[in-house]
Amino acid sequence: ACALAPTLATLIVARALQGLGGGGLMTMAQSIIGEHVLPRERGRFGGYFAAVFALSSTAGPVLGAYLTEHFGWRSVFVINIPLGLLAAALALRIPLPKEAAMKPFRADAVGTLLFASATLALLFALSSAGHRYAWTSWQLMALLAGAAVAYAALVHWEGKREDPVIPVQFLKVPAIVRSDGAVFFFAGALFATILYLPLYLQLGRGVGVGESGLLLLPITLSMVASSTVTGKLIARTGRVTIYPRAGLLLATVAASTLAVTLPHLPTATVLVLTMAIGAGLGTVMPATQVLVQHASGRTALGAATASISIARSIGGAVGVALVGAVLFAIVGSGEGAFTTTLNAAMEGGAAFIARLSPEQRTGLSGQLDHAFRVVFAMIAVMTALGAAVAVTIPKPEL
Repeated sequence: ACALAPTLATLIVARALQGLGGGGLMTMAQSIIGEHVLPRERGRFGGYFAAVFALSSTAGPVLGAYLTEHFGWRSVFVINIPLGLLAAALALRIPLPKEAAMKPFRADAVGTLLFASATLALLFALSSAGHRYAWTSWQLMALLAGAAVAYAALVHWEGKREDPVIPVQFLKVPAIVRSDGAVFFFAGALFATILYLPLYLQLGRGVGVGESGLLLLPITLSMVASSTVTGKLIARTGRVTIYPRAGLLLATVAASTLAVTLPHLPTATVLVLTMAIGAGLGTVMPATQVLVQHASGRTALGAATASISIARSIGGAVGVALVGAVLFAIVGSGEGAFTTTLNAAMEGGAAFIARLSPEQRTGLSGQLDHAFRVVFAMIAVMTALGAAVAVTIPKPEL
């Protein structure tokens, strides 16, 4: 439906349907692992899972950029048809659980509506701040206030439900809520890096669209390696909390270095530092998955795993929206013809930059270096906050 969409509105509806189908897949896959694997061994399998997540999350944009450049945007959706069929075939091979008798499930329509409304208002506010609405405008304040009210109503409502769409009861479990908090900041940093690093390479370093996507591979491979190693270390040592603490601290140091020295670094050094960010972020998912599943117990395994997925989804969306709002506020803060050139470069990418004079390129590069120093500073703040939260997670006994 996405590939055949004749209008943007149709595409949005089709994407919503796609989300309904795919939204629970990660949660269910992780829950199944938790059902079949001993607590200490979950770290190893969590590492494999996190490696697949890191690889697909970063390889997807690389492939998407290539397909869009050579075959058009519809091909990005067409390629998911055989992938979806293959995934469905694999899902059919999953053994059925022995405990078939389950209590009836009651859908939480009110909770779903509150959650969707609150999140939509928050993300629209963050993505609109600084260009669609002024930072102090009443429209922006109204959106943020509406999101806050809806979230408060959601917490109140979900506390009374037997089958809540958002498991707010876990807010009372320190190991779960703090792990979710670490994942929230991890996801914001990860997706902001994945989205804005290629943009910087295209505009600030003159790299082509396809090549900028390929230059995500270093951070991808470092995350895959880090996730796999972390999972094996958890299984071998039984220690869990040390890895996200150290990893998020490493990511903070690397992102801070980029924020301070970006204009003076060659592209190769920029990529080495982003590899360090990826290696640090790769430690988070295997550890937090083990932590929440151990703290929840078997009866609430699925709900606890869902809390991680929710934190990751909202954290990624908020991080990208917030960094984007600040980035475009900086881009639009220039004067006259320069701002026009900068905005045109944001739209036209490397092809537009190639047509500029050497003087224009130098000026544009300087402004972009300043803007993306702020971007990496924000990423460093997110990973630092994640590390601060990770330090408070209670140590489990596996």
